[in-house]
Amino acid sequence: MTKRVVISGYYGFGNTGDEAVLAGILTAFQQLAIDAEVTVLSANPQYTLSQHRGVKSINRYHIINLMRAIRRCDLLISGGGSLLQDATSVRSLRYYLFVLRLARLFGRKSMIYAQGVGPLLRESSKRAVAKELNAVSAITVRDEDSKFLLESIGVSVPVRVVADPSFLVPPDLEAADELLAKHGLTGKEFIAVSVRPWDGHSRWLTEVRQGLRRAAEEIGTQLVAIPMQESEDLELCSDLDADVVMREIPGVRAVKGVIARSSLVIGMRLHSLIFAASEGVPFIPIVYDPKVSSFAAMALPKACMEHGGRELCFVGGDVASLTAQKLAEAVIFVWNRRAELANELLAKTPSLRELALEPGKMVATELMELCVEERRRS
Repeated sequence: MTKRVVISGYYGFGNTGDEAVLAGILTAFQQLAIDAEVTVLSANPQYTLSQHRGVKSINRYHIINLMRAIRRCDLLISGGGSLLQDATSVRSLRYYLFVLRLARLFGRKSMIYAQGVGPLLRESSKRAVAKELNAVSAITVRDEDSKFLLESIGVSVPVRVVADPSFLVPPDLEAADELLAKHGLTGKEFIAVSVRPWDGHSRWLTEVRQGLRRAAEEIGTQLVAIPMQESEDLELCSDLDADVVMREIPGVRAVKGVIARSSLVIGMRLHSLIFAASEGVPFIPIVYDPKVSSFAAMALPKACMEHGGRELCFVGGDVASLTAQKLAEAVIFVWNRRAELANELLAKTPSLRELALEPGKMVATELMELCVEERRRS
């Protein structure tokens, strides 16, 4: 019997990372043969329908349709991504908790799907998150820091650490190769770079630009800037002095394909790093948020973490302390070890993909139990 699933997240905003999360959730459903009618809450339903086949979509801000969809569903999925945090917006945190509250009030099951939780800077935010998450059926998070945070604020539902759903998304290498050919990069090694707006960018962007250019000239390679959310990132990516700025990349899989073809990734956007790790491409994080350092600590190969490599590969505690010299040294350090690091990353990939499937298996179990309950009643 087909069940109805509603997925809530930061969808329809043109953010490659969040669209990759949704694509990964849907890929898990396909791989696990989950029979479900999926409705996605989106800021732009038409965009969501164009990017993700086989789903329905409604406007996340249309309260009547939102309430109707949740009342009719069998399971609400909240995730993945960084939905439950108040560092960038208290308003968005309230929205995602409101969606969970609706499921609770309508008596519908809900689960947290591979989220990265926090930061939660306000005591009121911590109390609100704990209240709603203590009413869900299952919680999975993508890093140990998120688990620790939830447990520390009083969440009693067991929290399981899994991998980001985007590990399951296959790259579109054909689309990537067409883009690379268009920019004269066929068969060439290059460094992919992802930056995003953040406090103090007038200072740290200068350091990034100088450090990358210094390293690229010494190595003898090209820099390719990839705006992961073009509406926000394009201006900064254009100011990097990169050899190529990729624009209007057609979808998540094509972005992942371009990263898969690169030899090294330097990234602020978390999913530029996740894409790299899942395709065996060495990466250097530029840390602006704890989620970036959490992922890097988990995924960076041993060769990056030993013999002084950790200090280099984390290029400072955060973006505010970044210097051109430190970044250039990190790039050259990783570049000279890229074959070794790629092999180590590739060895980790199968286990991470298995972990990325775990929340999907929990969805399958929840829906199966609902079917059993219905049969008993009938």
